[in-house]
Amino acid sequence: MKPFLYFFLVLIGLNSSAQFIELGGGLGYLNYSGDLVRGYDFGTSTIGGTAFYRMNFSEIFAIRLGLTVGTVEGAETPIDAFAVQRNQSFKSNIIEISTVFEYHFLDFKTSDSPINYSPYIMGGVGAISYDAPTTENVGQYQLVLPMGIGFKYLIQKKYTIGIEAGARKTFFDYLDGISDGDQTIKDYQYGNPKDDDWYFFTGLTLSITLFNVSCPFPYRPNQSILVR
Repeated sequence: MKPFLYFFLVLIGLNSSAQFIELGGGLGYLNYSGDLVRGYDFGTSTIGGTAFYRMNFSEIFAIRLGLTVGTVEGAETPIDAFAVQRNQSFKSNIIEISTVFEYHFLDFKTSDSPINYSPYIMGGVGAISYDAPTTENVGQYQLVLPMGIGFKYLIQKKYTIGIEAGARKTFFDYLDGISDGDQTIKDYQYGNPKDDDWYFFTGLTLSITLFNVSCPFPYRPNQSILVR
C-alpha cells in the first residue's frame, strides 16, 4: 500500500500549481474507412459517446483514460461490376478503452494565465471489442492507436469544453467483416488484406475539475538547519 501512497504524493508534488483530476464525457460521430468506404465519409456517421478520466501532470501535459462506445457501419459503393455483385454492408458495435497523452500548445489552466483556451494534439494506445461477422478466425478484441487534434476552452478554471477529431488505426482488416476471401465470387480480390481498417471519432466534450492541488503557504527554509 505504501508504494501507491508515495506515487500519489509524487503526483501531487508535480501538480502543485495545476488543476489535477478531471472527469468528463462527450457525444459525437463515429465513421469507418476500409474496403467498403474509402477515406472519411460523413454519410456513414453514427452517434457515439465517450467518458474519460484526465490527470493534468503539468500546465501543458495530461494523460487521459477513456471509454468510447458506439456503432460503425458502411455499405458498398457500386463503382464497378465486382462491387455490384458483392453488394456488401455491415454494422458493428464497438467498445474502446484507451490511454492517450495530451499536449497543449498554450498554458491555459494556471490561475495567472491571461488566456483560457488552447489547441492540443493527442496520441496513445487502446483496445476495442467489435462484433462484425466474419468467416475468418479473427479475435473480437484488437489493438488500436488513437491519434488526433483538438481545442479546449476553460470556464471559471473549473469546467472545460472541448472539440476533438481523432482517428483510430487498427492492425486488422476485419472491422467490416471482409478482407481477402469471398465464398461465392472467385477470380477477383474480395478485399485488400494489406490495407487495415480505420475508424474515427469526432465530438464535443465537457469535463469538470474534481481535485485542485495548491500550495497554501510559501516555502520557508528551516534557518536552524542552515546555520549548523
